[in-house]
Amino acid sequence: MRTIFIAITATLLLSRTGTALADGTKYRPGGPAFARVWDAFYTDTPHEPELDDPLIEAGSKMTEAICDAVVHKDMMYRRYAIGALGFIGDRRAVATLEKIMDDESEKDYFRGDALQSIFRIDRALGSRYAEKYPNGPDYLKMISARIKRSETWLTEPSEER
Repeated sequence: MRTIFIAITATLLLSRTGTALADGTKYRPGGPAFARVWDAFYTDTPHEPELDDPLIEAGSKMTEAICDAVVHKDMMYRRYAIGALGFIGDRRAVATLEKIMDDESEKDYFRGDALQSIFRIDRALGSRYAEKYPNGPDYLKMISARIKRSETWLTEPSEER
């Protein structure tokens, strides 16, 4: 009986704080203030290139909530949330992005996305980090090489925006 009570209490706390849904993949930090934005991000956007639009449109007020969400490796649409941090351009996201980029247990595409977002936020810092990964995992290495070549697509929004 006590185990059931603890499980129910934990579920209620999670739902009240907006940390995660029961499936553990739809993280929604920030509570009610960001509920509409998270709903739009997870469910209201029908076209893939526009998935990050609700987060980007919310702007820097959403930075900390997005950072709290992307640290979870099982986050649904995580790549889009990492990319949104770069388009928002808030320097407060850099520490979270660095953690993802430097974590060798992360998939290379998350690490590359984090590097690209750092580059969007701070071109000089992103360029320095690109120098670190000339022989890194495939996607991270590719993003590093493209940063070194200053390819413009790295900082341009998708055409759908």
